[in-house]
Formats: sequence, structure tokens, C-alpha cells
Amino acid sequence: MLNTTPLARKTLTHNLRRLLAALAGVGFAVVLMFMQTGFRQALYDSTVKIITDLDADLLLVNSVQHALPARQTFPYQRILQAGACPGVMGVYPLYIEFNFATLKPEGKKPHPIRVIGFHLDDPVFLAPEVRRQIDALRRPNTALIDQRRKAKYEIPYDVAEMQRQRGVELADREIRFVGDFPMGTDFANDGNIVMSAENFAQYFPFRSIGEDPLASVDMGVVKLQPGADPAEVQQELRQRFAGTETAVYTKHELIAKEKAFWAKSTPIGYIFGIGTIMGFVVGVIICYQVIYSGIADQMAEFATLKAMGYRNRYFVGLVLQTAFYLSVISYVPGLLVGLAMYGLLASGTGLLLDLTLQQAVQIYAFTLGMCVLSGCLAMRKVLAADPADLF
Repeated sequence: MLNTTPLARKTLTHNLRRLLAALAGVGFAVVLMFMQTGFRQALYDSTVKIITDLDADLLLVNSVQHALPARQTFPYQRILQAGACPGVMGVYPLYIEFNFATLKPEGKKPHPIRVIGFHLDDPVFLAPEVRRQIDALRRPNTALIDQRRKAKYEIPYDVAEMQRQRGVELADREIRFVGDFPMGTDFANDGNIVMSAENFAQYFPFRSIGEDPLASVDMGVVKLQPGADPAEVQQELRQRFAGTETAVYTKHELIAKEKAFWAKSTPIGYIFGIGTIMGFVVGVIICYQVIYSGIADQMAEFATLKAMGYRNRYFVGLVLQTAFYLSVISYVPGLLVGLAMYGLLASGTGLLLDLTLQQAVQIYAFTLGMCVLSGCLAMRKVLAADPADLF
């Protein structure tokens, strides 16, 4: 068929107005699928960003903690016990507070924010922006703020202007921001602050009633010695912590656990999944109308081809080619609009809305599938064509 008259392409493009309507309709369905899958992926990636940014081989968390927003701590003693395990090079505590952390510029309304504390000499973060500003964090009442925070905090995005700002309070105590770092928001937090563990203890002294505020640890970052087997060290740590409140995960396992919680234990994952299905259904309906209308307008011509001896398989190939062309020319504008929407929403929300190759291929597979399915439904009209329709 490639060496003959391009009937499939002509059938689709002979009516420009109908073609533009088809592009708009199917392209809308493509954009809808891009947005739904993008938001779902952003939900997962943004939530686990704090984990992916850690320089960790293994991670210690409370065994009853079902998700990061559900704050559960374990005693600092577990950090010391893990550090004595063979194969472990270092174990570093991480402190996280969001229940009582509010950021309030002078004369403005306070807003909740997540605060992360760590000992500045501990190699905890992978982000070079945090590492190169360690010395600035050694001063009292100083911190770094998230570059992707929401604008409602009213902290200047220009670093020089931010450093000059005064009157900002964190948990009713004055704070100065000496720089920023990239992390991003998620569906539970609209921004993040990083500071030294010593400053963290000053701002949140009530974390451990009657004890050192740093005695309760939210997460332990475990670095292994070169050549150590993570599975063997993990098993050894699990045996040492058997019967305690502390669980041991690899970085990949904890990320997978967190994503599984949001996908299966909350309605958010289901909502975005249903949204993607609805986009697919809308696309099938629109594609069907486009292909069916084109066939209905040319039934006499199809009947003539049948009278000339063309078999049904020719018409099957013709309709499938039409569906393929429609999927390609609809996907490209949908992809471009989707990319523009990703950039706009990422800058406005701070979510990690990044288009991956896997996601782009997946959406095209959906687009091709809905066009082919529509073609199969509309194909019955062609197969029913009778040469007698000419008379």
C-alpha cells in the first residue's frame, strides 16, 4: 500500500476543517492524559524527593511509620548501635519537623513549612547547593530555604534580597535565611527549610519532653564501607533491632514503600488513574467520530473499490493506517501543549513535573491504542459496504 495511492492519508486530510477539529479533539485527550499522569508522577516523585536527595546506602526509620508525613521517631541510641555494625562507615541522624513549624514574615500571616535539621559535618545531602553553604549554616539562627517554595511565604527569591530581610520568624523565633537549595513542594508540604541540628534544637526544644531535643531521631542515614554488601549489613541491622521500634530499608525500598502508600492507601493515586482512563475514553469517542464520518462520506467510493475486487483486508489496512496517521498528528501538538503546561505548573506549584521518556512513550502508546480501537469500531461500516450501494 505504500507504493500506491495514499488513500488513508487523503481520506483523513481531504476535509481541512474536519481535520482541524480532529486535531483539537484528540489533542485535548492527549493533553488530559499527560496532565493526569504528570500529576500522579509528581505526587510520587515530590513526596520521596527528601529521600532521593540523601546520600544513603541504608535508612533507619520507625517501624510503625506508614508514610513520611506521619511523624514517628526512634531514640538516638539506635544511631550508635547501627554505627557499631560491621560494614558500616557512618550513621547520621536526620531531624524533621512540620507539625509545629510555621514561617512568618514580619507583619504577615504564618504558614506551615517542613524543617530539616542535621549535623553540619555529616555527609547527609547529595545536593551541592547544601554542601557548599555549610559554613554559612554554622551561625546561630540561620537556615537555607527551598528554591521551589510557594510564594505565599513572601520570602524574596533573590538571594541577596533574602539575606537582607529581617523580622522573619520560625516557630515564633527570629530566623535569617543565608541561601537556598532545590527540593520542591509535595502534597503535604509547601516548602522546606534546612538548618544545623544545633539550631534545630533551639527552635523545637519540646520534641523530647524532659530530654535533649535531639534525642529523638526521625531518620537515620547509613553509609557503608567500600565493598560492603548492603543486603548483608541490612540483615545484620535488622537482627540487632529485632523487637525494637526501628526498621532498616535500602534507599530503593523506602522510596518504593512511600510510593506504594500514596498509590494504594490514599484516593489521590486512584483519582489521577481514573483521570487518565477518562482521557483515553474521550479520545476513543472523538477518534471514532472522525474516522466514522470520513468513511460515511465516502461509502460510494468504498463500494466501488469492492466492486473492482478489493478484499476486506485492504479496507482493514486502510482504516488502521488512517488511525495511525491520526495518532501521530494529534500526539505532536498534545505533547507540545503538555510540555508547556508542565513548565507552567512546575513553576507555580513547586512540584516535580518533569516529562520522562518513559512517560512520553506511554502516552503515545495510549494515543495509538485509542485511535486503533476507534478504527476497529468504525471498520464495520467499511466491511458492510456493498457494491449495490452504487445504484
